[in-house]
Amino acid sequence: MDLKEKKALLKKLENAYTSCSDCGSKYGVYSVGCSSVWEGKCEVCGETKRVTESRDYAYFITGIRKLKEEIKNEKKKSDSN
Repeated sequence: MDLKEKKALLKKLENAYTSCSDCGSKYGVYSVGCSSVWEGKCEVCGETKRVTESRDYAYFITGIRKLKEEIKNEKKKSDSN
Protein backbone atom coordinates (compact mmCIF):
# COMPACT_ATOMS: atom_id res chain seq x y z
CA MET A 1 0.00 0.00 0.00
CA ASP A 2 1.49 3.35 -0.98
CA LEU A 3 1.37 6.58 1.01
CA LYS A 4 -1.69 7.92 -0.80
CA GLU A 5 -3.65 4.71 -0.17
CA LYS A 6 -2.65 4.72 3.50
CA LYS A 7 -3.87 8.30 3.91
CA ALA A 8 -7.19 7.42 2.25
CA LEU A 9 -7.63 4.39 4.51
CA LEU A 10 -6.76 6.50 7.56
CA LYS A 11 -9.47 8.99 6.63
CA LYS A 12 -11.99 6.15 6.14
CA LEU A 13 -11.17 4.67 9.54
CA GLU A 14 -11.40 8.04 11.27
CA ASN A 15 -14.81 8.78 9.72
CA ALA A 16 -16.48 5.36 9.55
CA TYR A 17 -19.67 5.01 11.58
CA THR A 18 -20.37 1.39 10.62
CA SER A 19 -18.11 -1.59 10.11
CA CYS A 20 -18.37 -5.23 9.20
CA SER A 21 -16.71 -7.72 11.52
CA ASP A 22 -13.92 -8.40 9.00
CA CYS A 23 -12.80 -4.76 8.90
CA GLY A 24 -13.46 -4.31 12.61
CA SER A 25 -11.21 -7.23 13.48
CA LYS A 26 -8.55 -6.13 11.00
CA TYR A 27 -8.28 -2.49 12.15
CA GLY A 28 -9.69 -2.48 15.67
CA VAL A 29 -10.28 -4.48 18.82
CA TYR A 30 -13.72 -5.81 19.67
CA SER A 31 -14.50 -3.96 22.89
CA VAL A 32 -17.98 -5.09 23.92
CA GLY A 33 -19.63 -8.35 24.81
CA CYS A 34 -22.65 -7.96 22.57
CA SER A 35 -23.34 -5.82 19.49
CA SER A 36 -26.42 -4.85 17.56
CA VAL A 37 -25.94 -5.83 13.94
CA TRP A 38 -27.95 -5.11 10.82
CA GLU A 39 -27.63 -5.42 7.06
CA GLY A 40 -25.85 -2.33 5.80
CA LYS A 41 -22.83 -0.92 4.02
CA CYS A 42 -19.46 -1.17 5.73
CA GLU A 43 -17.92 2.29 5.58
CA VAL A 44 -14.43 0.81 5.47
CA CYS A 45 -14.54 -1.84 2.72
CA GLY A 46 -17.77 -0.65 1.06
CA GLU A 47 -19.42 -4.07 1.01
CA THR A 48 -23.04 -4.63 1.98
CA LYS A 49 -23.15 -7.15 4.79
CA ARG A 50 -23.86 -7.40 8.51
CA VAL A 51 -22.46 -4.28 10.18
CA THR A 52 -22.29 -2.71 13.61
CA GLU A 53 -21.15 0.64 14.97
CA SER A 54 -17.44 1.39 14.82
CA ARG A 55 -17.42 2.07 18.54
CA ASP A 56 -17.76 -1.69 19.06
CA TYR A 57 -14.24 -1.96 17.62
CA ALA A 58 -12.83 0.86 19.78
CA TYR A 59 -13.23 3.28 16.85
CA PHE A 60 -10.35 1.49 15.05
CA ILE A 61 -7.79 3.14 17.31
CA THR A 62 -5.33 0.27 16.85
CA GLY A 63 -5.42 0.52 13.05
CA ILE A 64 -5.38 4.31 13.11
CA ARG A 65 -2.29 4.43 15.33
CA LYS A 66 -0.50 1.88 13.16
CA LEU A 67 -1.31 3.76 9.94
CA LYS A 68 -0.24 7.11 11.41
CA GLU A 69 3.09 5.58 12.43
CA GLU A 70 3.60 4.05 8.98
CA ILE A 71 2.75 7.36 7.29
CA LYS A 72 5.13 9.23 9.58
CA ASN A 73 7.94 6.76 8.86
CA GLU A 74 7.36 6.91 5.09
CA LYS A 75 7.47 10.71 5.17
CA LYS A 76 10.73 10.65 7.15
CA LYS A 77 12.17 8.14 4.69
CA SER A 78 11.21 10.24 1.65
CA ASP A 79 12.49 13.44 3.28
CA SER A 80 15.90 11.86 3.88
CA ASN A 81 16.26 10.83 0.21
